[in-house]
Amino acid sequence: MTLLRVLEAATEEPSVILREHTIFTSRFLPSLSILYKGNKDCDARFLCLKILSDVMIVIFSDSSLTADEQCLADLKTISHKYFLPMYPSFAEDEDPIPMYAQKLLVMLMEHDCVKVSDILNEATVSQCFEFLLGDLSNANVSNVKLCFALASAPDMDSNILSQLQVVRRIGNLLEFVTAKDMDDFLEPTLELCRAFIIRGTGSNRSIVLTKEPALLVDSAFSMSIAVDQQSCIIDICDLGGSMGIFLEVVGNSDPQISDLASDCVVLLLKAAPREATMGLLTNLPKLSALVDSLKHGAPLPLTRLLYSLAFSSPTSLWLSRDVVKEPVSWLPLHK
Repeated sequence: MTLLRVLEAATEEPSVILREHTIFTSRFLPSLSILYKGNKDCDARFLCLKILSDVMIVIFSDSSLTADEQCLADLKTISHKYFLPMYPSFAEDEDPIPMYAQKLLVMLMEHDCVKVSDILNEATVSQCFEFLLGDLSNANVSNVKLCFALASAPDMDSNILSQLQVVRRIGNLLEFVTAKDMDDFLEPTLELCRAFIIRGTGSNRSIVLTKEPALLVDSAFSMSIAVDQQSCIIDICDLGGSMGIFLEVVGNSDPQISDLASDCVVLLLKAAPREATMGLLTNLPKLSALVDSLKHGAPLPLTRLLYSLAFSSPTSLWLSRDVVKEPVSWLPLHK
């Protein structure tokens, strides 16, 4: 433990790490994994992981080191030879070890030291989504980013995600972060929702609706999509109950947030037509205010909402005068 305290003290000064990064990557960091595995003291195990994480953060923050091929190769070796094999142990260890391990995993993925395909086994995926089943106030941004990385990975098996049965809880998470004004959570949570919804459509071709929402009401386009039921998320319909939250977030002042939320609305109507339509029409007053606020601003979110309304009820543009206060010529015709 004394040795670890000495090493921790040395890593508290970033200049030491940057100046002597070679000895850290070649000697100290590999040794930490050995100390972790053979230690029964939780505090000592935590210190091993903390030092590993702190050193990695400093190195990744220096552009000259991340551009150094040898340094990057050393970090990849540490990631694959020492960190990944021990990740299941980290995830099941005492707090706060799992949280530190997950943050480090996300950082390693962001710097291409670890690929999503490296962790695509059922046990690890299940561990990553476990936070959704507990108290959402204990969630951290790394939890959400990691789940998004998994859900959006081309190699990810949709059947594994379906078996988790977490779609309703993802909707609960969106509602929670919106109600609590947790701005740093909002974008990754919307990205997670969108990744699940795209898988819920059963076809990657549905993503074209992002830029061409008019295709939502194009029957020829719908018939041209070959839906693979094996790749669908079976509980995606549970997000239909979150339509009101999506609409609320479309009104966010951040253009990126508004864009993501409106995209989720369109894609959800494709993935779960009945439930999403019910959710949309139940929130007509909210939609009315939203359309009114967007008509002089963001064109794409507005267009998505109008086509969503047209899809939900072909006659609603005429029956709901309180929703669309301008002529129907607002609605761009798809050619």
